[in-house]
Amino acid sequence: MTSASLFSTLPPELICRVFESADDFSVVAALAQTARVLYHIWQENQTSICQAVAPRVFSNLTDAERLLDMQEEAEAGSQSQDGREQKSIVRAKRLLFNARCASAACDNWVSLCQIHECFDRGEDPHMRPSEIARFERAFYRVWTIGIMGRAPHLHGRASAFLDGCSPRELCRLDELAMWAMYFNENDFGSFGFDLHDEVWKTGCDLVSKRWMAYQEDGGDGIAAPDYTPLNFFAFFDNTQRYLDLISDK
Repeated sequence: MTSASLFSTLPPELICRVFESADDFSVVAALAQTARVLYHIWQENQTSICQAVAPRVFSNLTDAERLLDMQEEAEAGSQSQDGREQKSIVRAKRLLFNARCASAACDNWVSLCQIHECFDRGEDPHMRPSEIARFERAFYRVWTIGIMGRAPHLHGRASAFLDGCSPRELCRLDELAMWAMYFNENDFGSFGFDLHDEVWKTGCDLVSKRWMAYQEDGGDGIAAPDYTPLNFFAFFDNTQRYLDLISDK
């Protein structure tokens, strides 16, 4: 008997715990494809497995879940009357889809920046996890603002969300919006994801207007450094000092 066959004879509760201890969802997927009984355990426990694995995978889980909440609230009037478990499965699948969109967008941004060719970054010249985390956080937030801005009953939530953003965070969101609207080819293959759809246009527009209003009201303006890719600077580790010039008040 193979090790996979022996493993599949364990009690389902133990196998589920193994799924829940996976480092990421690629491990979950590989394990689920090992044997039919493992696939069925994955199917029956998707919610608990996703909830256990997600914090290890998403550096911006709070923002990812906020986006999910707003997507669900925006669709509240058209949602089906599925049971709680089915809704949890749909939510888990959407969380993964949104994460793939964030990752694809980040790959596009990394490819555009070619930061390792722009200036000396020492022994770690390529895009760093901390920089990717900043970008993806802003990505989730602009998307969330767009969802709220397109749903009439959520307009007030969009305004309140922007009110709660510090000037430094608004600067990052504005740079993300600039990239989304003008500096990417919007080619995400079969994802069915469109940075130029009405949701993203709304999110980018609301962010840009709020950042412009802050500056017009006498907020701190800063000159972008001229040695970074396309004058982007809001997400790089070695240019955070420029954001520190913006008063967080």
